[in-house]
Amino acid sequence: MKRATARVLVALVWLALALPARAQRIPSPEEFAGFRMGTDKQLLRWEKIVEYFYLVDQLSDRVEVRQLGKTTMGNPMILATISSPANLARQEELKAIQRQLAHPYDLKETAARELMREGKVVVFIQCNIHSTEIGSSQMALEVLHRLATEKSPFVQNILDNVVFLLLPSANPDGQVMVVDWYNQNVGTEYEASPLPWLYHKYVGHDNNRDAFMLTQVESRFITRVLYEEWYPQVFLDEHQMGSSGPRIFVPPFMNPINPNVDPVIWAEVGWLGFMLNTALNEQGFEGVISDSIYTSWWQGGFRATGWWHNIASLLTEVASARIASPIEQEKTELWKQLPPVEPSEEFDPRKPLPAPRDTVPRNNYPRPWLGGTWRLRNIVDYELAVTYALLDASANGRVRLLENFYRLGRKAIEAGKNGNPYAWVFPPDQHDPATLVKLLETLKLGGVEIHRADRGFTADGKEYPGGTFVILMAQPFRAYAKDLLEKQEHPDPRRYEAGRMRDRPYDVTGWTLPLQMGVQAVQVNKPFEVELTRLDKIPAAPGILARAARRKVHGYLIRPETNNRIIATNRLLKAGAEVYWLREEVPGYPAGAILVRGSAASAQVQQVVNELALTAQETEQAPAASALRLRMPRVGLYQPWTANMDEGWTRWLLEQYEFPYTTLRNADIKAGKLAEKFDAIIFPDMNARQILRGRQGEWIRPEYRGGIGEDGVAAVREFVRAGGTLLLLGDSSELALENMALPLRNVLKGVRASEFSCPGSLLKILVDTTHPVAYGMPAEATANFVDSPAFDLAPGFSYTDAKVIARYPATNPLQSGWIRGPEHLYDRIAAAEVSYEKGRIVFLGFRAQFRAQPHNTFKLLFNALHYAAAQPVSLPQR
Repeated sequence: MKRATARVLVALVWLALALPARAQRIPSPEEFAGFRMGTDKQLLRWEKIVEYFYLVDQLSDRVEVRQLGKTTMGNPMILATISSPANLARQEELKAIQRQLAHPYDLKETAARELMREGKVVVFIQCNIHSTEIGSSQMALEVLHRLATEKSPFVQNILDNVVFLLLPSANPDGQVMVVDWYNQNVGTEYEASPLPWLYHKYVGHDNNRDAFMLTQVESRFITRVLYEEWYPQVFLDEHQMGSSGPRIFVPPFMNPINPNVDPVIWAEVGWLGFMLNTALNEQGFEGVISDSIYTSWWQGGFRATGWWHNIASLLTEVASARIASPIEQEKTELWKQLPPVEPSEEFDPRKPLPAPRDTVPRNNYPRPWLGGTWRLRNIVDYELAVTYALLDASANGRVRLLENFYRLGRKAIEAGKNGNPYAWVFPPDQHDPATLVKLLETLKLGGVEIHRADRGFTADGKEYPGGTFVILMAQPFRAYAKDLLEKQEHPDPRRYEAGRMRDRPYDVTGWTLPLQMGVQAVQVNKPFEVELTRLDKIPAAPGILARAARRKVHGYLIRPETNNRIIATNRLLKAGAEVYWLREEVPGYPAGAILVRGSAASAQVQQVVNELALTAQETEQAPAASALRLRMPRVGLYQPWTANMDEGWTRWLLEQYEFPYTTLRNADIKAGKLAEKFDAIIFPDMNARQILRGRQGEWIRPEYRGGIGEDGVAAVREFVRAGGTLLLLGDSSELALENMALPLRNVLKGVRASEFSCPGSLLKILVDTTHPVAYGMPAEATANFVDSPAFDLAPGFSYTDAKVIARYPATNPLQSGWIRGPEHLYDRIAAAEVSYEKGRIVFLGFRAQFRAQPHNTFKLLFNALHYAAAQPVSLPQR
């Protein structure tokens, strides 16, 4: 449907400028842009890509383009639907068929076959989610043009049998940033200078780690298309990788496989991957590798989440150029043995790369890349080849893909009816009820069906009240719900005798949402009787405000367990209320409870209790407890010129929890006098050397070279001495450990990966809930450990010199994922406070806010900020 006035205007302007004889002809991308896609040092910016897509929409009856919404920074995010005119005319009917095949509860085989005869295979191809992997955003125009104009039997077969959903960029904001940065520097001595900030406003490269938490708007747009609108059978995520090895990776993936994925999916991924492989080799492309590098285990990326949704999801990774500048790589010969390349601090990206070291022909790499010149056009050509090969294979395999899609849904439903597990149950009595709601909302966005019990019931011998949330496993996306709710047990690479795998996992190995979010979820294995209502929307947790008996209100007590208490505290402080932390337990309330006073407190407290699902009560007199008076902390967040993702996630969370903050650059740190401006300064997870030195090299633009240097270290040291709070996340702890005389040491520093490794797992921690940084935490919690440091007392110090906030138990702390050498963490310190003259340093060794996933440890970060501005007081009694 041609509804958008802007699209019409774009088309009319172009047509008015075109020669009369060609007025109805669709211009090629080269004619439109003035250069061929992939031309050296030429890139098409996002608004021109959008313009071209809408132009083709106006001139072709095979293409419809629509805006999914506005991105984080306000750019349009568009999706093209490409198919035959007849298929486009019946899109709603085709969507309905897809929805029925995806949810085949009462759909018998005969009825399903009738739907398959009428239906088409839906293929979703996602481009340019990682913005420096720019080739696919340029390639998308050539795919669009060919499918919109060519009348060959090859194209007609695709159009007749496939509904092709083409997302030309999953991160338009980053596409704009990268193109602008490249154009600013191309042709100068800084042409190879990397982008000094994240190419997504908040999460950078981690936008492809957001496919199950769905924190960013772009992630939600994609997920809505996948699991609410179209339910595709095939998904392809087109990426780029490093430049020194193979030219392209195509599936199948390497071991280990995730046990919750049906074998049919692995078979389909292998079949389609081999079709891509065949097409590449038929056309003479070199350096095609499969069954290597990328594994079949990990949740988080968009190509991966499809596996648990009965989708044959594929990934391709093409070797990168330097954005649009060619790369030279020294040539070598087949079978030639080369010495290992030593890493060098003085690596110069302007010089040729060393010759490829992987030159052995083999089954999964039959024609190795031996070096030479590599261009953006090469990337476009490889991506065009795999795109057409996938569309062709999908069109020819339409019946098989539709049948498997239907049968996998049926199989999942039947497996859930048989139990083990039969359901997951979420009791309403939770440590943080509001976070339970967030967990369920997240699952629902991913297509999981959720119910609530109308009245009490018994399951596996345990009684549950009415209002209990229930996820029945008899549903088509059973595997997705199961994989996110249960604990992961990643196989040990050293014991994987059935086939080779990496010595260290590719990405995180454990992601269990109930553990990460601090939610009680009970696996029920046997069928049970219960009256349920399916939820179209997850209801908010209730706010509870208990009234005082005599209505002589001194103030309001708020329980500290929910993360929403942090937002409430910030709102109340901004509104001018008196806000206190109680440092001791009082009847019915643990240490860390909030006391709110002030003439306008009544209306303010009522509002935050209702909006944020708090539990509170009026109190007639001041509690008999010591207290800390809170004020809004002045927060500085260090942002290096190295595009640090942990900084971006931290910044996003500060905004979500309504903390004002100031971004601190290297010059701001080195300028000193920080204590005059800030109560707390946060350093995100990054090693001390990066903080001190940043990026070096003559090819780096001068204004973005370097780190805080020794002057910055001195300024940070003076900030703490003057009374400031330094909050060090993850590896940034070394900044203080190496530059200040402190009672802690990192016990994992220097330990070889062969002795200890934990690249992304969930570990148990024991928490001192009486420490202000841990207010509201349970005594046992879960830490997201990602190659993190762990601490112990330095020689000559005692526990009077360091306050332990959390430590690992004296047994294996692994709860979900994989760890090698867990004994290195036995009884070690996970988080601590160290006094330093008038100030303090708070060490959070594990990733307390990693990718905005571990809600159960968010409080450690946020409490530390409020702690930085808190002052001991005597509570006013009247």
